[in-house]
Amino acid sequence: MAMGKLVSFVKLSTKLGLSGLAVYTTYNLGIWGNCKQGEQVFYKLQSAKVTDVLPEEITSQLPDMTVPEELTGTITAVGEVKKNMWGYYNSGVGSVFGGLASLPDTVKGWSDQAVEMVKENIK
Repeated sequence: MAMGKLVSFVKLSTKLGLSGLAVYTTYNLGIWGNCKQGEQVFYKLQSAKVTDVLPEEITSQLPDMTVPEELTGTITAVGEVKKNMWGYYNSGVGSVFGGLASLPDTVKGWSDQAVEMVKENIK
């Protein structure tokens, strides 16, 4: 029974220690600062490499962690769509309402074609 309490205490202490370490580290990096500090940390972490943090004997055992070209191409395409989303939306709305506006003329043209086709088939 005492061993179970000891194990629970060690687990709780480990969780609290790691949580405290995470908060301390992120605070020192500047994540909890203002938006400029957060932006600087973002670019710093974005350009960071594993070899900058871990020693050579560990990084030599890690597998290659590059992002496939297909994924980066897809992300770029999605980013372009997101950037131009309102232009695409406006184009879609214009097309829908343009189609609705020309609908009477389109239906009249199709009905004239149908009448002509029936007249030719009756002869």
